[in-house]
Amino acid sequence: ICAATNTLVDECVGLLSSHPHEQKRLAQGVLDLLLHVIATPQSSVTHLRALGGASQALDKFGACMFLEVAGDSLQHWARMILTLMNSTSLSVRSISVDFFVSLLGGCFDERGDVDELALVLLTVMPEVVAREIALYSVSGQISTMANVECSLWPLRRALADVEDANPLDDDRVDAQLSPFLISFCRTCQAVIDGVLIELRLMGEQCVVVGARVEQESAESKPSYSFDADEESLYEAANFFVPETAPLQRLRWLMTLKSLHESKGQWLEAAETLILCANTIADSILHVKNVWRPSRFILWHDNRRSQWLSLVGEGQGRPDCGNTQVMEFANRFLEPSNLFGMVPKKTSTGKLQHPSIAVMCKMLTSVTKEAVLNYLREDGMESLAFSRLERLLKSVMEVIEMRSVSRSSTWTGRGRGSRPNRHRFVEENAAFRKMSASLNGDMTRLAERMLLLAEEEPLDNLNNGNISNSDVTRRRKQFYVRVALFGRKPSRFMESTTIPTFLKWERSSICRVPQKLVIATETANSDDDVSAAFGSQIRDSLSKNLPKESLLIRPEIPTEDELQSDGGEKTFIV
Repeated sequence: ICAATNTLVDECVGLLSSHPHEQKRLAQGVLDLLLHVIATPQSSVTHLRALGGASQALDKFGACMFLEVAGDSLQHWARMILTLMNSTSLSVRSISVDFFVSLLGGCFDERGDVDELALVLLTVMPEVVAREIALYSVSGQISTMANVECSLWPLRRALADVEDANPLDDDRVDAQLSPFLISFCRTCQAVIDGVLIELRLMGEQCVVVGARVEQESAESKPSYSFDADEESLYEAANFFVPETAPLQRLRWLMTLKSLHESKGQWLEAAETLILCANTIADSILHVKNVWRPSRFILWHDNRRSQWLSLVGEGQGRPDCGNTQVMEFANRFLEPSNLFGMVPKKTSTGKLQHPSIAVMCKMLTSVTKEAVLNYLREDGMESLAFSRLERLLKSVMEVIEMRSVSRSSTWTGRGRGSRPNRHRFVEENAAFRKMSASLNGDMTRLAERMLLLAEEEPLDNLNNGNISNSDVTRRRKQFYVRVALFGRKPSRFMESTTIPTFLKWERSSICRVPQKLVIATETANSDDDVSAAFGSQIRDSLSKNLPKESLLIRPEIPTEDELQSDGGEKTFIV
C-alpha cells in the first residue's frame, strides 16, 4: 500500500498541477490512507515506509496543502507522530523526528508561523503520553513511578533531537524558526513532566489500567525534593494564550493549584487561582473562537480498527483492554471536572465547547476558592482584596466592551432573532451574577480587615501565649536567598527527568512556609528563619551526600574553601 501511494504521488502530482481541486482530492485520499496505516500496529519496516510516504506527500504537495486537507485530522496526525516518536525502534523514532522537522519547517516557510501546529500538538500530547503509559501497564511493565518515567524516555530523546535541529546544517530549519523550536520542545518536556506530576498527586489512588503504581516519597527518593514541579506546570500553562486556548491553560493551572495545596502552600494556590480567573476574564470575548480537540476514532471504534480488541489480550484480564486504556488516556486530554460540572458528550467526539455562562460560573467558583486559600494564611486579607479589586476592574472592562460590540451589531442589523435575544439575556444575567459575586467577596474581605484591625489589640492582651511581636511576625512574609556551591549530588547532574528548582551556583529566592516561621517564633530572629530553611535543604541533600560534608553559610565560600578536602564539601548559602 505504501509503495502504491508513493508511485501514485510521483506520477500524478505533475499531471494534476493545472487541476488544483483534483490535486487536493488526491492529497486527501493519500493522507487518509497513510494515517490509517500508521495508526495500525505494524512492524518497524512498515512504519518506516508509511512515514516515508507521508514525507514524500508533504514534499510534493507542500505544507499548506498538507494542513488544508488534513483539517481536523491534523490533531490525529499529531497523535501518531508523537506516538511513533516514543517507539523503542531507533529507525522509527529517527524518521518520525525527520517528518516532524519537515512539517514544522515547511509550515514556517509557507505561512510564516507554526502557532496552529504547536497548539494542536501540545493539546493532544497529555493524552498520547497517558496512552503510552497505559499500554506499557497493560503489557505488565509498570509497577513504580520509576517505570513510568522510563516508559517516556524515547519520546524525551526524540524531542531533544528536534530541539537540536540546526539551521547551519539543515536547510529545512530557518534561522528564525530555531528559537521557537527550542521553546516549543522545552514546553513539550514540561507537558510530559505535568503528566508525571498528576500521577504523583493521585498518591495511593494511582492506578493505571488495573495496575497500582507504587509511589515514591521524597524520603524514599530524595531527588523528588528538588524537582521543579511548579516551574514545569507553569511553563506548560504559559504556552497557551487565553484568546485561543483558555481551557488548555486552565487545565495546567488547576494542576499547579492542586500541587501547591498538597504541599500546604495556600498563598501560592490562591495566586494560581487568581491566574485562572484572569485567564477566564481575558477569554470570555473570544470564547466562540476557541479550538477544541476531539477523540481519535481509530483509537476508540472497534469496527474501524479491529485490532483494538487485541490490546491486553495476552494478559488474560478483561479489565485490561483498549476500553480501559482509552478511559485512562481521555482523563489526561482534559480532566472531566474542569468545567466544575459533568461535561456533555457530543456525537462527533469533540470535547464540549464552553459558553459564556459556563465561563462566568467557572470564574465565580475559582475566585471564591482563591479567597478561602488566602485566608488560610495569616495577614493575606489585604493582598486578596487588591487581587480581587484588579480582577473586578478587568471583568467590568470585558462587560463594557461586550455591551458596546452588541449595541453596534444591533444598530447595524436590527434587533436580531428571538434565539439571539434570549442568549443575550442569559449572558447578561451570567455577567451580573459574576460581578455581584466578586463584589460580595470584596465586601466580606473589607469587613474582615476592619474587624481584625479593631480586635487585634484586645486579642494580644487576652492571649498570654502569643506576644504582640509574634502576631506581627506571623502576618509577615519571609523570603530567603539560596545558592548551592561545591560538590554536586547526582540529582543536579544533567538528566532527562524533571529539572531542579535550584540552579547550582546561582541564587534563587524562596518563600519560607508559615509553619517554619511559627516554629522559629521563640528565637524571634530573621537569621534563625534562614538557618531553619537551610536545614531543610541540608536534610534533603543528606540523602545523597554525607551530612558532615554539608555546610550552611551566610556568605559565598571562597575558592580555597571550595577546594578544601578535595572538593568534597557542599555549601548551602
